[in-house]
Amino acid sequence: MSDDDASYLSARGAETLLLVHIQPRAAKSGFSGVFGQRLKIRISSPPVEGEANRECIAFLAGFLGVSKSEIRLLKGGQSRDKTFVISRPIEFVREKLKRIDPGN
Repeated sequence: MSDDDASYLSARGAETLLLVHIQPRAAKSGFSGVFGQRLKIRISSPPVEGEANRECIAFLAGFLGVSKSEIRLLKGGQSRDKTFVISRPIEFVREKLKRIDPGN
C-alpha cells in the first residue's frame, strides 16, 4: 500500500481517523479492498444491536495490536460507512496497514 492509496486515513492530532465500509454477515472477517474512499472490512456478525460494530473494533484492535479501548466509533453506528478514531499516530496505523493489500 502506498501512502497515496490511504485516502481512508487522516490524522487528528495524535490520533488517527479511519474511514471504513462494513460488509456484515460475511463468511469470515477480514479486509476486502477499498470501497470508494473507505477501507472495506468483512465482518461475520450481523448488523444487530451493535454486534457488527463491536466485532469490527475487536478485529481492528487485533490486527493493529492495540487494545479495544484505543479504538472508538465516531460516526456511523447504524450505517455501513463508519469512522473510527484510533488513539495512535497516523504513522503507526499506516505502518500496520502496509501488511494488507487493499486492492484484493
